[in-house]
Amino acid sequence: MSETEAFLGRLRTRRSIRRFKPDPVPRATLERLIEAAAWAPSAGNRQDWFFAVATRRELIREMAAAVRRRWEEIAAARGGSGPAQEMAGYAIRYSDFAEAPAVIGVACRVAGEFHRNLLGADAEAITGSPFSAAAAAQNLMLAAHALGLGACCMTAALGAREDLTKLLEIPRRHSLVCLITVGVPEGVPATPARRAVSEIARFIG
Repeated sequence: MSETEAFLGRLRTRRSIRRFKPDPVPRATLERLIEAAAWAPSAGNRQDWFFAVATRRELIREMAAAVRRRWEEIAAARGGSGPAQEMAGYAIRYSDFAEAPAVIGVACRVAGEFHRNLLGADAEAITGSPFSAAAAAQNLMLAAHALGLGACCMTAALGAREDLTKLLEIPRRHSLVCLITVGVPEGVPATPARRAVSEIARFIG
């Protein structure tokens, strides 16, 4: 198998892993994942991302509890309607990372006052920091897969962004983009279908 095919195979076989064995992830391995993330492209090569790595069991459970509490609040605010009941299910699903061996908060530096005044609502999109952090997150998950680990990117957890920011000690002027769980997979889910290129792309020119 060529190097190219091996790489493309990694892309196709990566899965979002939500169940992990209790084995801890060594500090050296986590550092390798962060290094891989840091090789992602970034807007203006600013590399203005930040990674908060949680491995302490009590902290991860506190993070999960904060997420569940927030989604329960969102559901309660909708009353007893059907959507509210569905949201109550989300509270469980979005906070089910309590037993993950490691959770990495991926953050980026927010647009400064100059850019906000100049660009208004488009400041974050144009300066590109959230997208740079997303590219770093993808690098991290691919590296985890290459090392035999599982990972899952979570954004619904950001319903509790304020609490998570405090718990993970995210620096000032930075904003959480996602959480990534990491650990040894407890099984691998089935391969989901992918939409055909003809359905998702238009070639112009």
